[in-house]
Amino acid sequence: MVKVNEFLSTSVTLHLYWIVFIAILYIVIHAYRNNRVFKALDIYLNYIPVLTHEFGHIIFNKISGGRANDLVIVVSPSERTETSQQGFAVTQSRNRIGEAVTTFGGYVMPPIMMYLGFLAIEYQYSSLFILAYLIIFVYFLMLTSRKLLPLLIVVILVGSLYFLFQGENQFMMNDIVNIAHNFILGVLLGEVLQSSWTIIKLTFSKDKVEWDGSALRKLTFLPMTIYSLIWIGINLFTIYQLFVKSLH
Repeated sequence: MVKVNEFLSTSVTLHLYWIVFIAILYIVIHAYRNNRVFKALDIYLNYIPVLTHEFGHIIFNKISGGRANDLVIVVSPSERTETSQQGFAVTQSRNRIGEAVTTFGGYVMPPIMMYLGFLAIEYQYSSLFILAYLIIFVYFLMLTSRKLLPLLIVVILVGSLYFLFQGENQFMMNDIVNIAHNFILGVLLGEVLQSSWTIIKLTFSKDKVEWDGSALRKLTFLPMTIYSLIWIGINLFTIYQLFVKSLH
C-alpha cells in the first residue's frame, strides 16, 4: 500500500525539449516508414497514438449509446501497407447521429489526452495519467480480437510493476514515471502534428480517399472542411497550451 501511495504521489517534470525531440523523431520515422528499419520503429512509436485514436472512436460511440465489438492495432508492416490502416475499431451505433459522433471522436482523442497529460503535470497528478492509459490498455486487451501482442505487453508491464513495487528505490520509480509521461506526451505531440498535416492533405486531395472526414460528410451532408477545421483547431489549441503555458 505504501508503494501504491508513493506511485500516486510521484511528481513529474515537464521536459519540453524531450517531448519536442520525441515528436520530431516520431514524424521523421513516420515519413520514412517504408524504409525497412523505420517500418518497425514506426509501429512501435505510434502504438500508443493509434490506440488513443481508435479508443476515441469507441468512447464517443459509448457516449452516443453505441456498442463496441472490436479494437485492433495493426502491427504487421505488410498488413499496414496492404490495407493502409494502422488500426480500426468495430462499433455499432443506434442511428446516423451516433455513427457521426463515433467517427468524429477518433481525431479529437490524441489532443485531448495530450492536454490531460499536460494538466496532470501542472497539477501534480501524473500517476493518474499513467493509470488512465493502463486502464485503456486493459480495456483494449479485453475487447480486441488479436490478443497475443497486447497480452505479451501486459505480462511485461505487470512484471515491471511488480519488481518496481518490490524495490526500495523511490528515485527509480520517479524516473520511470517521468520517462513514461514525457514519452507519451512526445508521441502524442508527434501524432497531433502529423495528423494535422494528414487532415489537410486528405481534405484537399483530388483523389477519392475514404477517411473519417469523408465518412462524416456522407453521414451529415456537411462539407468535409468543417470537420477538418474543427480537428485542426483542437490540435492547435492543445499545442498552444503545451508550449505557451509551459514556458511561463
